[in-house]
Amino acid sequence: MREHDRSRTGFTLIELLVVIAIIAVLMAVLLPALGGARKLARRTVCMANVRRLAVSIRLYSDNNDGQLPPDRLRKATEYIEVGPYKRYMPRWIWFLNEGMGYVINPHKYETEEAFNSALEMDNDYYMCPSLKNYAYARSIRNGAYGYNFQYLGNTRANPAGTDYANYPVWLSQIRAPAQTVVFCDSRGSDIPHGQHAYLVDPPRMAVSKGSMHFSPKSASVGPLKYSPADARHFGVANIAFLDGHAEAMDYEDLGYEVDPATKRPFEKALSDLGGPGNNRLWTGTGRDEP
Repeated sequence: MREHDRSRTGFTLIELLVVIAIIAVLMAVLLPALGGARKLARRTVCMANVRRLAVSIRLYSDNNDGQLPPDRLRKATEYIEVGPYKRYMPRWIWFLNEGMGYVINPHKYETEEAFNSALEMDNDYYMCPSLKNYAYARSIRNGAYGYNFQYLGNTRANPAGTDYANYPVWLSQIRAPAQTVVFCDSRGSDIPHGQHAYLVDPPRMAVSKGSMHFSPKSASVGPLKYSPADARHFGVANIAFLDGHAEAMDYEDLGYEVDPATKRPFEKALSDLGGPGNNRLWTGTGRDEP
């Protein structure tokens, strides 16, 4: 009987509580580490994406006599051929098909007209995993990555309205490709993310490249605001340079002056002449200049 009673003995309440407490402590220790690992994985995927963008723009340049793509082909008055697609006033995304692959899968649209008007990207290479919860994550206009258009391909009108402000730009004009930002995590003019994020503004407006004559308007959202890089990964942004390499950099490394109150770059109007910041990594020359 004593042997039988001993075999039925279980855990006491105190022992169970101790085990539960140990499990709770382990979860409290491990969950933040797992969350950090997920964030690091998302940053790694994003870094691979911007590096691929840098390689793709070099492929585009090699196949177009050294010319860099426009931010948007604004003077197009009809649907034009961009690689295998037809688009109206296509943004830079459409010009990198050879390295990045399709932007929007044409096979899911029944008509060419429906495909031509689509603005939601299917290609995950254009997606930053850290933006997956934002409504704009797959938007061509307001997506994750911005182009250094002011120095590398600005097709807004010049002062006379007769030509582009700074397009075409040729790779041979870039004196320091390894020190020239071409694409990066972009915020857009909304906070935390939004309008016109397909373009990224340098720390100071590129006055020497016609920024004083930009048309700061958009029919749907009114006057546009400043669109800086977005340090969305542990306080750093993923940056692709024109020579094909990529780095993770904080705002100060990129030349932005940071507002101590918001921890974001100081906001400014597109017409600002100067202001804080250093454009050394944006100009194409390796020097700070207007």
